[in-house]
Amino acid sequence: MSQTATSTELLNLVGKLQAERADHVQAIEAIDSTFQQLGMNIESMPVQPRRGRPAKSMVAQVQAPIKPTKRGRGAYALTGDESVLAFVQANPECTTAQVNEHWIKEGRSGMASNTLAKLAKAGKLTRMNLKGQRGSTFTAR
Repeated sequence: MSQTATSTELLNLVGKLQAERADHVQAIEAIDSTFQQLGMNIESMPVQPRRGRPAKSMVAQVQAPIKPTKRGRGAYALTGDESVLAFVQANPECTTAQVNEHWIKEGRSGMASNTLAKLAKAGKLTRMNLKGQRGSTFTAR
C-alpha cells in the first residue's frame, strides 16, 4: 500500500505533536516534584481567573441555567377596578401617586394608571389635573 505525500506529512506532524506532548508531561512532573519538595499542595493553590471575555464553554459552566419565570394572574379578594374604586371612595381627592402606592401595597404588579384611566373614561371617577405638577386627583362619582 503506497502512502501519499499528504498522509506522510500527517504522520510526521502527529509524531512531532506526540513528542511535544511527552516533553510537556515531563515538565509538569518536574514542576509537581518541585512543589512536593517545597511542601506545597497543588490542589489547594488558588487558580487565577483568566482575563478578558470568558470562552463560550466557560460561560456555560459559570452561569446557572436561566429558568423562564411564569407570570401568572394574581388572586386577590377584589378586582383591580373594585380595589381602586374603593380606595378613591375612602380617600377623596387622592392623587395618582397615592393610588399607585396603595396598588403596590396590595402586592399587585405594575401600576394602577391604566385602571384609573379606564374608570375615569367609564364615568366612575372624576379626574382633575394637578396644577404645576405631574399627576391628577381623583374623586368617586
